[in-house]
Amino acid sequence: MIPISRCGRRVCLQGASFALALPFLETLAPRTARGQLGAAPKRFLAYMYPNGMWMPAWRPTGTGPTFQLGPAMGPKGRVFNDGLAAFPATEDGPGLDAVQSNILVLTGLQNTKQDQAAGDHAGGFGSLLTNRTVPHSASGQLAGPSIDYVIGQAIGQNTARPNLAMCAQTLHPAGYGCDNGYSCAVADHISFDANGINLTTLDNPSLVFDALFSGGVSGTSAAAVAARAQVRALNQSILDLVTQEATSLRTQLSYQDRPRFDQYLSSVSEVERRIATAATATPSTCTLPARPASGYVLQNGRQTIDLVHKLIGLAFQCDATRVLSLMWGSNTCQRPYDFIGAPGGHHVNSHHGGNQTMINKLQRIDYWWFRRFSELLVSLKSMPDIDGRTVLDNTIVFQGTDISDGDAHNHNDMPVVLAGGACGFKMGQHLDYTTSGTGAGSAGHSFGELFLSIAQGLGVKISTFGEHGAAPLTGLT
Repeated sequence: MIPISRCGRRVCLQGASFALALPFLETLAPRTARGQLGAAPKRFLAYMYPNGMWMPAWRPTGTGPTFQLGPAMGPKGRVFNDGLAAFPATEDGPGLDAVQSNILVLTGLQNTKQDQAAGDHAGGFGSLLTNRTVPHSASGQLAGPSIDYVIGQAIGQNTARPNLAMCAQTLHPAGYGCDNGYSCAVADHISFDANGINLTTLDNPSLVFDALFSGGVSGTSAAAVAARAQVRALNQSILDLVTQEATSLRTQLSYQDRPRFDQYLSSVSEVERRIATAATATPSTCTLPARPASGYVLQNGRQTIDLVHKLIGLAFQCDATRVLSLMWGSNTCQRPYDFIGAPGGHHVNSHHGGNQTMINKLQRIDYWWFRRFSELLVSLKSMPDIDGRTVLDNTIVFQGTDISDGDAHNHNDMPVVLAGGACGFKMGQHLDYTTSGTGAGSAGHSFGELFLSIAQGLGVKISTFGEHGAAPLTGLT
């Protein structure tokens, strides 16, 4: 028998060498606490897509609730008459119109840059969630924290990890000089602690899986590797060990809890299968729970993003963390998109210089990525939460990028999408913060104001944030 036990304030299925945290299940809560379960946890997801956007296709038309999504974000079925190979139907999918009532599109915002003329990508990464100027120094230490760290310290202390920082591409090694000599300590990270030092960012799916399902055993030492090997030997498959007891447990659950429980077990099984597949697709001898030496397969964007999104859903669903940041790519990401007829590295294509063929590739890449992002939001919206709402309803998602236009390298008129209902913002609209001046957003509102609004919406008691967040952003509620 695999007993049910308590993991801190969570309910777990307890095995000989593991503890599988379960989603919130009202049936398993102490009777004295069931009346308190009406409030689900609030969550924050920061999601960075690198290299900017092809803004003419991203930009929405109209403002307020009657706006129209740009073709990059809009409905599926876009036809590309661009002289490239046919866009594969298997890579199509929903657009943000599928969750339009749950999103808020912002234009005209600006962010800080860097203290030297060059290094726009480095400045965009380091400042994305900090709203602080990125220094051109060996340490790359910033003057303060990122907003995910601030939020995690406030709402994440009852989970195994107050923050979980992820990257879907292998990070550059320590000491490597990133964009124009800026330290990779900032140019390859978006999450930073109170002292401005980057948080450990997990760039391998097994690292994330270990954090969720292997008791947090991490590291590359012989002892850590042996410990994970022992876990794997004892738990040939997590689901093999819990399925029998889970079936018995299911009969004890209420009708409200059963869909949550079934979906959760299905997700765990699917993630385990996907990671095992990813590991065998790389030149690696590792098997789970040991880490694949090569991490994600850069060339297989679909496999990577589907796996990453499954991990995000599980992290929230099992309450392993309530605050998560994800970088789809690292600094000057060169992920290839040959599988959608857009060959060449993403960063190279973003330097289009007005070349129409390169612009055509960018439009395909942006469109493809928003199909996947929309699928993530749809998935979070399908996950029932303890209060009868959904995980998306109780989450706020910030989606942004390091620069606006990939060729201009500007940090004004930044493309931003918010999703979810955790902050009480008025969703289903487009807000334009463009002001008069030398350029869109040049004299206007900043990311600092936006992040201050998000933090306050999640109940974090701060009155300023970053270099420009002296007051909340107007118009959100």
